[in-house]
Amino acid sequence: MKKLLFIGVLLAMACGMQAENVLTASDIVVKPGEEGTIEIAMTNSDPISGFEFSLTLPEGLSIPTEMNEDEEEVLAVTLSRGKSKHTLEIAEQSTKGVYKLLSYSSSNQTYKESSGTIVTVKVKATADFAGGTATISGITLSTAEAVQFTPADVEFKIGNTTGINEISAEKPATVYDLKGNQVRKNATSVEGLSKGVYIINNKKVIVK
Repeated sequence: MKKLLFIGVLLAMACGMQAENVLTASDIVVKPGEEGTIEIAMTNSDPISGFEFSLTLPEGLSIPTEMNEDEEEVLAVTLSRGKSKHTLEIAEQSTKGVYKLLSYSSSNQTYKESSGTIVTVKVKATADFAGGTATISGITLSTAEAVQFTPADVEFKIGNTTGINEISAEKPATVYDLKGNQVRKNATSVEGLSKGVYIINNKKVIVK
């Protein structure tokens, strides 16, 4: 019985010590016609020296180009960790909105920090950008000894408004202006309302 208990403790310790090597990204807001920044973070308990993944952006969002130090036009993606020891390559795929990112070190240097932003991606929205979901997929994190980790895909939201929901009243509701005046009763949509901000079901709604 004591032997079984001891084995159980060892297994629990092994699970607790299991390496965590993952990528994460937080939800952001990019207003139509404007630019925003996606910060992709890496948490690694193993000495990671390189990574690769695909970034899929929602319709209406793309990565613009900018001039690098050599005055070459490149996609606006930069390394936030290990800039001097690692190379970052990015290529737009044949499928619109999909980008392949690859980072490596020719001298097998590792990322010293165990967590933090690893890649910064600048994005630009079209004038009619409606928001959507971005995905980081096909993730592979590699050590200098060629040990690879393949964490789960990551999804995050990219909205197009800040703090104000751009929705319609799906159920009959009373519409108020910002001064509290009743504008419409038993409304089922915002169609026909003048441009502005209204209160519907205790939420702010933009009518464009």
